[in-house]
Amino acid sequence: MCLKVTKSCRLKNRTIYKVHVRPRQNLFHYICPLTNLILALKNLLLFALLSAATHTFAQDGKLPLDAKNNISYTDSGQPKLRKSELHQKIRGWVEKKFGNAENAITSDDTEAGIVLITSYIPVIHSQYQYVRFDLGVQYKDNQYEARITTLDGVSAEHSPVRLNGKENDDIIAKEQTVKTESNRKKRKDAEVELQMSKADNDGISTSLYNLLADLKNYIAKPAAE
Repeated sequence: MCLKVTKSCRLKNRTIYKVHVRPRQNLFHYICPLTNLILALKNLLLFALLSAATHTFAQDGKLPLDAKNNISYTDSGQPKLRKSELHQKIRGWVEKKFGNAENAITSDDTEAGIVLITSYIPVIHSQYQYVRFDLGVQYKDNQYEARITTLDGVSAEHSPVRLNGKENDDIIAKEQTVKTESNRKKRKDAEVELQMSKADNDGISTSLYNLLADLKNYIAKPAAE
């Protein structure tokens, strides 16, 4: 406990002091606000990225999956460009975005109209600094479709980790814990963990949807720019 001494009054040339006893704050009193502050700052940074994003998406804290439960970020466009022009645009974007098209492009089939790209993109995440992704772009006259499938979380501290439906299963399990936990402290801890997991997934989605939007903007701009 903490003691605080203050002057109270004077009585016959004697000063009377009052001693105030304040209970010592436990460790949780300091840790909990710090955890909430870190989470708030992380969400603030993520919100700034989302506000600047050119592609909007539903922020439910889950990664988008296809019918087979595989990661699937998709986008498409209908630019007024011939197939050959779209091919040049896609390669030009890869060169601009990743520095070396030969290193990033793993397959370039001009007859089928398919370009496959494997590269890395930075993300805001509590465990990973980058995400390695596979991006396929299928194109023909006046039309293209882009799809990001395979994702690996990359960190300097451990080997790459494959990202898939288990990230969403983790969110669902934590949501259930928040609903059923009766202990106030444990429920609060579970809520913090849930929000951090959702922020991690939204951080990945923000980076990847912005990547697809960047491709669309590059294809749409006039060739003279």
